[in-house]
Amino acid sequence: MMRHAGRAVICAALLVALGRAASAQSATPSPAPPPAGFTAHAHANVNVVLSGNTYNAVGRFGLAQRANLVRVDILSLTSDTMPIPPITATALIDRGTNTVTLWNDTTRRYYTHSLVPSFGRGASPAPSSSPRPRASSRPSPRPSPRSSRGPAQRGSPFRDLQVFSLTLRMTGHTTTAGLPTTGLAFDFQVQGRNDRAPMHITADTQLADDYAAFPMTIDASAEPGSGTFSAKLAYAVDDLTRGLPAASMFVVPAGYTKVDSPFQVLFAGGGGPRSAGPASSGSPGPASSGSPGPAPPSSPAPTPTPH
Repeated sequence: MMRHAGRAVICAALLVALGRAASAQSATPSPAPPPAGFTAHAHANVNVVLSGNTYNAVGRFGLAQRANLVRVDILSLTSDTMPIPPITATALIDRGTNTVTLWNDTTRRYYTHSLVPSFGRGASPAPSSSPRPRASSRPSPRPSPRSSRGPAQRGSPFRDLQVFSLTLRMTGHTTTAGLPTTGLAFDFQVQGRNDRAPMHITADTQLADDYAAFPMTIDASAEPGSGTFSAKLAYAVDDLTRGLPAASMFVVPAGYTKVDSPFQVLFAGGGGPRSAGPASSGSPGPASSGSPGPAPPSSPAPTPTPH
């Protein structure tokens, strides 16, 4: 009797194992999540105190993200305390290639810069067709003992500091503008041996949990320690719409000319473009003026009043 009961238990265990294997094979795999994307609007208030005078400025921005591409449209910069020339531009940050591209609808120019310095050794220079210089009868000067030893060692970067403090801490989880966020607080102080007071920079931010390092709010202040200058920044996202933006928003417009400086992009008299061919429509970079976007400079969408 016990022998039959043992066989029944073994058979039941085999049936359960086979059932689990069959269900695992027949289960439909969940589809991969789509790339993260959104469009948004934001604003920033900047207050600067310089030599007893206070200056302020308000910036309004359009934002968009598609996978590793982040687009920032400067919609307007205004101030009640100082004249600011009209500036509208688009910046594209490519986290895949670590580059930033700046583009302007008015000047029809663009500029691309690497965010990571290149430490590789450059290519060897091409041989020159110019004749070699003739040997001089004068003896060449001998290198000094100091130069033969190479550059002087500067020692520790902290030896000339009186104060150095750097902290980064998480302040908790909350909801900001309807999105789950994580708070971070940053505090940095540094004072050189000959400085009268330490430079102090603080920042509090709420980062969106659903996107990579996307700040929903930033409150920052900077005091260089000289006593003649201080600055405060208050930044916040006003609205955000989930969804993958069109790929056409992240290409350089056809016919735009590449230049060597961002000033040549922002200002028509910034030295003029270099002799480079116009951009093709498939080149990576900011959006074309005719593509849909969070608020392109040619037809900016109304932005909410800053908080």
